[in-house]
Amino acid sequence: MPKSLQDTFHYDLHALWYVAMIPWRGAAPTVLCGGRISDYLLKRFQRLRVARNLFAVISLAGAASCFPAIPSVGSATAVIALMTLGNAFNALINNIYCSVVIDVTPKSSVGAYSGMTLAIANSSAIISPMLSGALAEYYGYNAIFWVTGSFALFSLCAMAFLQPEKRLIGRRSAVSHSMTSPQL
Repeated sequence: MPKSLQDTFHYDLHALWYVAMIPWRGAAPTVLCGGRISDYLLKRFQRLRVARNLFAVISLAGAASCFPAIPSVGSATAVIALMTLGNAFNALINNIYCSVVIDVTPKSSVGAYSGMTLAIANSSAIISPMLSGALAEYYGYNAIFWVTGSFALFSLCAMAFLQPEKRLIGRRSAVSHSMTSPQL
């Protein structure tokens, strides 16, 4: 981000060393609040669809609207504000991704599904800077924000279609269930 501010708004890069951490100030409190808000919604409405899906969809809609708007603003303050807000919305639901795995997977597979989810999340920390650099080099800085918004929109769709009320049934348990249950 400091490099894009330098190139777009002609700031001195040496004076922007602190700017890179500002957008994460929005994520710091919301990552701590997301699980509590989701648990409150679950107690209040007694529905996983509201506590997990709807909450995630609303948060991801916020993130998906903030990042693509960044190329259209005309000041560095607005860019930083939108990045801060987008990061806050995105971090708000980090806990939900872990909760959804526990909610929908069979107990015997929670570790495997959690490991896959964490592998995807942790590999993004490696892939994201490389992808951002390539996008900035070949398509410009605006492409980074469009792709980030697209990922948020894709995640929004995935969370909207997830049905946490229906547990995934492992193949082995489905076969054993069909063998032991009477045919009607």
